[in-house]
Amino acid sequence: MHAPDPATVEPEPPQADVAAAGHVDPPGEAPWAMQLVVHVDRAAPPSRTAVCAAAARAVVALLHDPRAAGGWEPAITRWTDGRIRKHVRRATRPAAWERASVLPGVTVEHDGARVRALVPCATDDVPRDVARLQLTGTELPDPDPVPHADPVPDGSLVVSLAPVPLMPAGKAAAAVGHAAQLAASAMPDARRVRWAADGFPVVVEQPPAGRWTELTATAPVRVVDAGLTVVAPGTTTAVARWA
Repeated sequence: MHAPDPATVEPEPPQADVAAAGHVDPPGEAPWAMQLVVHVDRAAPPSRTAVCAAAARAVVALLHDPRAAGGWEPAITRWTDGRIRKHVRRATRPAAWERASVLPGVTVEHDGARVRALVPCATDDVPRDVARLQLTGTELPDPDPVPHADPVPDGSLVVSLAPVPLMPAGKAAAAVGHAAQLAASAMPDARRVRWAADGFPVVVEQPPAGRWTELTATAPVRVVDAGLTVVAPGTTTAVARWA
């Protein structure tokens, strides 16, 4: 029996993911995006891996929050009906983080990282306190990257990042977030319910080249880049697996 074709998505810069081909924005309207705000304490910055995992969990937690079927539904539907962008921003000042924290969304803390996923909005209507936060320029330490992780039954979602090219931290976080979003849509309902009950745990794997080649051939979900920034068109930037 042949494995089903993996789900794919084409990310778009800056540090953003774009939905599968076929989704387009209505003519004359600004594109929509989900803003992901990362709290980066200059004295004790979070690790790159922790930020990626927190971003993934925040994306999925927002989309499965009860408010996603209530007051947030029109915004989420507009976003998912178009090309699905994610913009990753950093808040280095406590006041900037506090201002982002009161906007509609969901905050996830993971292994010293804090990321708030905000309810999607038009890119020309991003709240001023968020729009002023930079999209680029922050690289993060990663003292203990995970080179190998296999999913276990009812355990964490495993998202693997491409070893080459090394993506900027924000782009990597967006790719992991989109892999988690795709995985939540692709996994069986009962498995997703169990994952949700545990708080959508995610392990971010950074495999060597040989293992990466194997993963891209077998993973049920993969993220394929449009090649508009640091990677060539058609490059797979992340894959996701579960058991």
